[in-house]
Amino acid sequence: MPKQYKELFAYDRTLRELFQDVPRTLIKLLVDKEIKEVLETSFPKVEERRVDLLTRLEDDTLFHLEIQSINDPMMPKRMLKYAALIYEQYDRLPFQMVLYVGDRDIKTENRIKEKNLRYNYEVRDIREFDCSKLIESDDITDNIIAVLCRVEDFDRLFAKLQTKLLKLDNKRREDYLRKLFYLLRLRPDIHKKYQ
Repeated sequence: MPKQYKELFAYDRTLRELFQDVPRTLIKLLVDKEIKEVLETSFPKVEERRVDLLTRLEDDTLFHLEIQSINDPMMPKRMLKYAALIYEQYDRLPFQMVLYVGDRDIKTENRIKEKNLRYNYEVRDIREFDCSKLIESDDITDNIIAVLCRVEDFDRLFAKLQTKLLKLDNKRREDYLRKLFYLLRLRPDIHKKYQ
């Protein structure tokens, strides 16, 4: 695997770890519904398949979110496989979305159209969002994810992050700082400014 892909997949892994803390405000922004329950994301078989986030929303809809930092041409097949695994485990199909967090133009496909199959899911670019609600959230996970959005005042965001990080114990602070600075590499202009 080329070095650039290894690094990009590391972003996905970092985001998946961050999403284990469940950014509830972000989910509300994406689907305009509250999370009712966070569901199991691992689907063990011969090969383990793990989705980034699977939740039951307040209206009992299953919501499956995948985070992507690259334009992956295999995404439609992966999403279909995940839909089938979720359907098998929970006996219902989820509402699915790919949230693109990369720095390049989004080119990710969102459908499969074959003779006997019509399948699609939603693709959103996190830079479409005015993330002021994420910045104002009391949840540090939402605050950290906000660095990937369209932010008018990064100094204000970083001041808020600094205040919250100082209240955490050393281990948690180091973990969140590592994730924050790693994600900032997805936004090179901002990364240079706050190194």
